[in-house]
Amino acid sequence: MTNTQQLNSSTLINQIIDTTYEKMIDDYRVNRFFNNRPLTEQTAPLKNYVNAVISKSKLHEDEALDLLNDYFSASFARNNSKPSLVTGTDFGFLLDIVGGQEIRPITLLCESHSFLMKLLPDDSHFDVFIEHLNGTLAELNVTSELKSQLLSLAERGREGFLGRGRTYMKAA
Repeated sequence: MTNTQQLNSSTLINQIIDTTYEKMIDDYRVNRFFNNRPLTEQTAPLKNYVNAVISKSKLHEDEALDLLNDYFSASFARNNSKPSLVTGTDFGFLLDIVGGQEIRPITLLCESHSFLMKLLPDDSHFDVFIEHLNGTLAELNVTSELKSQLLSLAERGREGFLGRGRTYMKAA
C-alpha cells in the first residue's frame, strides 16, 4: 500500500485517532482538558473531520467549521449537573492586569472551540499530543515518510488549536 493509499484509509486514520486519544486520556498532563464522555463519543466527530479533510471530496469552509464544532463540543464541553457561579478561570484576567502582562488575544476556530480555550492550553500541552501521536505512529508501524507527513500536518494545526490561528471568530 502506498503512502497516499495508506493515508486515505479511514481504517488507519480511525486507528491512529483511537490509539492517540487513549494515550491522551491516560496522560495526567492533559487528561483534564477532556470531558468524561465515553471515548467513542469523543473520537467519532474527530474521525469525521479528519476523514473529510483527507478525502478527495471538496470540503466547504462551512462544512469544515460544522465538523470542528461537533468535535470541540464532544470532547471539551462540560455537562456539570451543579454549575458553578464562578469557575477557576473567571478571574484569570486579573492576573494579567495586576501583573502588567499583556492579555493574549484568542482566536476561535468555531463556537465550541471556546470550551477548550477556557481551560488555557499552551504549547506544552500540544507537545504532549505530538509525543503521543509520534508514539502511536511508531506503534502502528507507519512508514517513516507517512509518519513525517502526518506529524507535519499535526504541527500545522498547532496555532489554530491553541487559539492563535486564522480568524474565524474572535473570542468575546
